[in-house]
Amino acid sequence: MDRLRAMRLFLRVTELGSLSAAATDLGLARGAGSAIVAELERHLGVQLLERTTRKIRLTEEGQIYAGRARTILADVDELEDEIGGAERRPHGRLRIQMPPGLTRIIVAPALPGFIAAYPGMELQILSRSDLPDFVGLRLDAAVVVGPLPELDIVARPLGHLPVLTVAAPAYLERRGTPRVPADLADHSCVRTISTTTGNPVVWRFREDDHDTRLALPGPLAFEAPEAAVAAVRRGAGILQIASYLLFDDIRAGKLVPILDDFRPEGPTLQIVHPRHRRKPRRLKVFEDFLSDLNQKVRTSWNITDTQSPGPGRITPPSE
Repeated sequence: MDRLRAMRLFLRVTELGSLSAAATDLGLARGAGSAIVAELERHLGVQLLERTTRKIRLTEEGQIYAGRARTILADVDELEDEIGGAERRPHGRLRIQMPPGLTRIIVAPALPGFIAAYPGMELQILSRSDLPDFVGLRLDAAVVVGPLPELDIVARPLGHLPVLTVAAPAYLERRGTPRVPADLADHSCVRTISTTTGNPVVWRFREDDHDTRLALPGPLAFEAPEAAVAAVRRGAGILQIASYLLFDDIRAGKLVPILDDFRPEGPTLQIVHPRHRRKPRRLKVFEDFLSDLNQKVRTSWNITDTQSPGPGRITPPSE
C-alpha cells in the first residue's frame, strides 16, 4: 500500500466529504477512493470514516489520524521543496483565512497574476474576520489586522494597514468639519466592533509625535466594516476605518478624508501560522506576495508614514 497516497486521499475525503470526489480530484478512478480507504483502515486496524447514504463523518480515530497525517504530509512537501527547490517552483494547496473586505478589494483582483506566476499552487481563501481556528477550519495560515491574543503562533508582519477618518460631504456641510480630534466630541461617530474583543474599536490619532486614543460615543456601531461605510456614505456621521474600504468612495467623492494631519500609522497587518508547523515554501512566496501587494497599494495611493492622501492627490490602485 502506498501510504502517502492513502494519506492524501483520506485528507481530501475529509475536505470534500466524498470518496468518489476525492479520488477524481487526485486523478484516480472514481471507485478507487473507497478501496484505498478500506485498505488503509485494514492496515491500521481501526475505522476512520463512518459512511451513510447522506454523508461521511470522521470517527474519533479518524480525527486523530487526519491531524497527524496533515502534519506528516506538510513535512514531506517541505522536504521536497528544500531538496528540489532550485529546480521546481512552489506547488500545492494553501488554505488561508483573511478579512472579507481585504480579500474582495485588494487581494482577489491580484490573485490571477499570482496563480499565473505559480501555476502549481492552489489557493483556498476563507473570508472571515474572527480568530483563526487552525484545526477546525484546516487553515495553513491567516491574515489578521492588529494584535492577537496570546496564541501558539508565528507571525510575519506585512506592513501597517493605513486607516483614514472620513465623512460624507453632506454631513460635513450640515455639522461642520472637525479641525482637531477633540472636536469629534461634538459629532456623531459611527464605530466598528472588534470581532476579537466584541467591543467598539478605539480610534487613534497622531498628536505631538505620540498616539492619542479616543473612545468616542456614537449612535451606531457595526461588526461588519462595510456596513459602517454604507451608513457613513449616507450621512450617518464620521468613521475611522481601514483605508482600503474607502478607496472607491473617496475616488467618487462620496466620502472625504478629514483630520489627515493627525492620521495614525495604523494597525499591523500580519500573516500567522501555527508554531508547531514548519512553513512550506509555497506559504513563504504567498507571504511575499501579500507584503509586496500592501506596499504597492500604499504607494499608489500616496499613503506613507508622513504624507497622507489628500483628496486631490488620490489615484486608485492599478490592480
